Amino acid sequence: MPDETKRNQLYIVPKQKRMPISALDFVEPGTQGMLFPAPKHGLILFVLFPDVTEQEFRDVLKSAMPSYVIELRASPRFDIGNLTRQAAFQAFQHHNINYLDLTSALMKTSDIDAVLYRLRDFLREMRPKFDRPMIFLVNRAESNETLVPRVMEALTEFSAEPKHILEVPHFVDESRTGPRIAVL
Repeated sequence: MPDETKRNQLYIVPKQKRMPISALDFVEPGTQGMLFPAPKHGLILFVLFPDVTEQEFRDVLKSAMPSYVIELRASPRFDIGNLTRQAAFQAFQHHNINYLDLTSALMKTSDIDAVLYRLRDFLREMRPKFDRPMIFLVNRAESNETLVPRVMEALTEFSAEPKHILEVPHFVDESRTGPRIAVL
């Protein structure tokens, strides 16, 4: 008799809906609307390339007001839509964002352990306050289910502040409603 638990099982996969970026996603609740916006404390964003659109990327930089954009991609490219590397760096400068490339010294390899080691070194030296959001640039093809938890583990080693995670672009099941930001 064949083992019943080893049978292939079929699942209905709900249709995914792309959620638009809203400036309210990055603002502390309780502030007076958008009149006096305060950046959401402890917000960590993972921007997924090449899925993110140029407009989503620009909106995230403008609305999130991050302190750092941290590069985790083995091949850092910004050629989405009309965006270029030069335009991305101008946007970082315009919004007073520090860009940190943790991968260029690794010679285009995707050794996540080496990247996480460099991230821990950065956190140990800089001791970021998480008073402004922090963005991690990730290539979806290089990432896996363990990347986000390992980055979050590294962050919480140095601070209890990271409380919220948001992926951009953000997809939800069409049947799901509710908050877009995961609270840890």
